[in-house]
Amino acid sequence: MVGQIKLEQFKRLEAMPQDYQSAWDSVEWDKLTGAKYKAVLCAGEQLVHGMKRFYIAEQTLSDANATRHLVRIAILEVDGEYLLSTKDFMVIL
Repeated sequence: MVGQIKLEQFKRLEAMPQDYQSAWDSVEWDKLTGAKYKAVLCAGEQLVHGMKRFYIAEQTLSDANATRHLVRIAILEVDGEYLLSTKDFMVIL
């Protein structure tokens, strides 16, 4: 289709920094329905009430075409607890 952006195949991060890895692993990704997520980039962090870590991830939808997108995901760590920040979720591409 003319004008459609085709995403490349991404490899999982080889060596995610430990603080990012701990936050990513804390999310129960298998409990989220409708899509699967694979981190491709640790994008940054923001000190708020806790630490918010940002990722660029590949999202694969559970539709007939296994539609893929790049998304920004943020995970907030507060007092040793990790929360997926839905307000910071954004489809990039």
